[in-house]
Amino acid sequence: MNASSPGDATGLPDALLVDLGNVLVHLHVGRFVRRLRERTGDATLPGDPLFAEEAYHRFARGEIGPRDFHAAVERRLGLAWPYDEFAAAWSDVFEENSASVAAVRRMKTRRPVFLLSNTDALHWEAICRRWAWTAEFDGLHLSFEVGIEKPDPRFFRTFLDGRELRAERCLFVDDLPENVAAARAVGLRAVRQVEAGTLARTVAELLDGG
Repeated sequence: MNASSPGDATGLPDALLVDLGNVLVHLHVGRFVRRLRERTGDATLPGDPLFAEEAYHRFARGEIGPRDFHAAVERRLGLAWPYDEFAAAWSDVFEENSASVAAVRRMKTRRPVFLLSNTDALHWEAICRRWAWTAEFDGLHLSFEVGIEKPDPRFFRTFLDGRELRAERCLFVDDLPENVAAARAVGLRAVRQVEAGTLARTVAELLDGG
C-alpha cells in the first residue's frame, strides 16, 4: 500500500473496512475443541468442523439464535451440554491483536473505520463484553445482523448501499483469500492479513507515507 492508493489528495482511502477474526482478534478454535473433548471424554473428537456445518452458517447469518444453535450442536454430537457451559466454551476463543486495534484507533483520527465481519451472536456478545473498542467503529456490518456471510458479494454491496462511499475509494482488510477476492470483485481495494502485523503496517504506510 502506498500513496497512490485511491482516496483524496493525501493518498488516504475514504474509509477503512476491517474484519474481526484473525485481524483485530486472534482466533484460537483449539480452545473450544479441548473443552469439547473434555466434555465428551473423546480425545479424538474433531470440534473445528462445526464451523463448516450448515447449522453454524445459519447461526452466523442470524437465521437461528444461540439456543437453537446449542441444540443443533447437542444433536450433532449426541451429548448433553448445559447451555451456559457451552456458550462460555464457544466464546472463549479470542485474544486481542493489540497492534491491529492501535492501528484502527490511529486511522480513526483521519478517516472513518467500519467493522465488516462474519460472526455470530454469542461471539459478538463475548467480544463486546471484553473489549471497549467494539463501540468505537463508525459502523458495523455483521453477518448475523445483515443475514449474509462473506464471501457473498451481496455482503459488500449491502454495506455500500445507503452510504456515501465509493467502493474504489475504500480499503478492506481480511485474513481469508476468498473474502479479499470477493471484495475486489465488487470494486473495493483489499489487502489480505497474512500475519499479525499486516493491518498495522498498512495503516503506517498510509499515514506515514512509508
